[in-house]
Amino acid sequence: MLPGLSSLEIGRLRMSVGYGTHKRGRPLSPVEVGELLWRAQSAGASLRDCATCLKLSDSQVSRFLRLSGLSADVRHLVAWGRGSDSIGFTTASQIARVDDKDEQRALATAVLEQKLQMDEVRQVVQLRQRSGRAIEECLQEVLDMRPTVERHYVFIGAVADEKVEAVLGEMSQADRDAILRSGLAAFDLEDASGRLGQKFFTLVGDEHLNGKLARQGKDAIEAGLRTHLTAKVAGR
Repeated sequence: MLPGLSSLEIGRLRMSVGYGTHKRGRPLSPVEVGELLWRAQSAGASLRDCATCLKLSDSQVSRFLRLSGLSADVRHLVAWGRGSDSIGFTTASQIARVDDKDEQRALATAVLEQKLQMDEVRQVVQLRQRSGRAIEECLQEVLDMRPTVERHYVFIGAVADEKVEAVLGEMSQADRDAILRSGLAAFDLEDASGRLGQKFFTLVGDEHLNGKLARQGKDAIEAGLRTHLTAKVAGR
C-alpha cells in the first residue's frame, strides 16, 4: 500500500503502468499517474516505495513525477503513445526538463505542429540547457537538420469558467476528450483532433483547420467551444 492513496487508486495505478497494460487499456493518463504518485510522496512514500508497489524502476517513477512540472496548458496533451493531437509520455518527460513554462508551451506546440520525434525534443532540450540560447533558436537548429518539414496547425483555447473547470477537474482525460470531440462537428472540424484539459483545450489539424480559424476567427471558435463545454457539463 501507498500512503495517501486508496486501494482503488492503487489498483488503477497498477492497471495503467504494469506489464501488458497497453493491451487491456489504461484507466489513467500518464499525468494522472504522476498526480497520484505525487500525492503518495506528499503523504510520506519514498521513491523506492512507489517503485516497489508498481514494480517499476526508480527512474520510471521519476519520469511520472516530472510531469507535474509541466505547464497547465501542456499537461492534458500527454498520452501513453504519440498521436496527431497528443504528446507521448517519454517526449513529455523531456519537455518537463525545461523549467520555463512559456518555453515548455513553445516546445509542446512544435511537437504537434512539426511532428518532432522524441530524439529531436531531447536535442532541443540539451541545446537549451547547454547553450542558454532561446528555445526558438534551439528548435530551429534541430529543424534545419531535417530534409523536409511537415506542417500542422495548433490552436490553444482557454475554458475560462471556474464552475466548468471544477467539473472537468473531476473527470478523466478520456472523458474530457470525448466532450471536446463532440463539439468539433458544430464548426465543421471533424477532421481536426483535440485534447481537453481542466483549464485549456488544444486543437490540431491541417490547412482545413488553419482556414477555419482564419475565416471564422479564433475568438469565435473559442467562444463556441466554451459554450459547448458549459452545456455538456451542466448536467453532471
